[in-house]
Amino acid sequence: MRPRLSFFLLALALFALGGVLSWPRPAALSTSAPKRTGPVPEMGVVVAARDIDYCAPRTPCGPGSRTDTIFYVRVRGGEAVGVAVPRDLYSPLVGGKINAAYGRGGPELLKRAVEEATGLVAERHLVFTLEGVARVVDAVGGVEVYLDRPMRYVDRAANLYIDFPAGRLHLSGEEAVKYMRFRHDALGDYARLDRIKAVATQVARKAQDPRVWPALAAALREVWRELDTDLSLEEVLDYLPYARDFQVALATLPTREGAGTYLYVDEARRGELLSALFGGPPLTPPPGLPVRLRGDAGLIAWGRAFLEREGVEVWTEEAEVARSAVYATDPAVGRYYAGLFHLPVIAPHQPLAEVVVELGPDLLH
Repeated sequence: MRPRLSFFLLALALFALGGVLSWPRPAALSTSAPKRTGPVPEMGVVVAARDIDYCAPRTPCGPGSRTDTIFYVRVRGGEAVGVAVPRDLYSPLVGGKINAAYGRGGPELLKRAVEEATGLVAERHLVFTLEGVARVVDAVGGVEVYLDRPMRYVDRAANLYIDFPAGRLHLSGEEAVKYMRFRHDALGDYARLDRIKAVATQVARKAQDPRVWPALAAALREVWRELDTDLSLEEVLDYLPYARDFQVALATLPTREGAGTYLYVDEARRGELLSALFGGPPLTPPPGLPVRLRGDAGLIAWGRAFLEREGVEVWTEEAEVARSAVYATDPAVGRYYAGLFHLPVIAPHQPLAEVVVELGPDLLH
């Protein structure tokens, strides 16, 4: 892209974003919550998406009171590190499942329940509707996914029809929401959270492209009207200088099964995960775990030569890759390789015996 065009798109996007964020908010949403101070801006944010309420079969009434998708995200300069909180987690503060917190006590109870589950401080909240999520995905040009097998599910009462074939797919915003709502496979909600993590990291990466900024700012103008947040214009603008090099790492809060359909926090594994995810400086020597490179022959040959110069032993596998990312059980290990390739990190629910670095065609753009 020529610098003049890039500058024009940046100016247009900033102008539109400024207009969006200065849009009047209800007085009840203004806040005097404390702000962290330091050399770079930092905050803990609860990011959630509301489900849909139905008045009658096939009759949606609008955004529901439950938040079936809940993340705690710590944004520090150009890095966003987050942990997904399963919807069926028991919250003593709520007296039930954590996905009911928003309906029972609004965003403040949701934030306190997430703090209770994670032990991390949440200063702000950002609650989307599913329509808003679809608009943002459309604004970045959709997302790419790869399905090992067809994905099919029908809920006539909710007017939800999911029918995706196996293979590489490009999904629009509406299709991506269906893909992220699906939880009718062996791992249920855990697999759903893994799909959400993969889509979220892809959207964050695509949003760094100046060519999508005008469309993204226009979409945010629509989303902002129905967004529930206590973020201020001043706070959002603090992060704009870091927008071009944003790094994302996402994992899922470890849980254990309890009575009925409740899940409980796995206290021992939570400490290990959060310490690896949020604590300490990045690893400097190569971690002593095997690395598998996946992708087409040309990309994995390049990646192999690059990693072998770092002293890393590499296995390779030619495979169809939808979007480049690093997958690792230990997010600290994943962040080491993510730093080398400047890729997002996803810690999946199922443990991996090795680090998997997927290199897709998006690396060439």
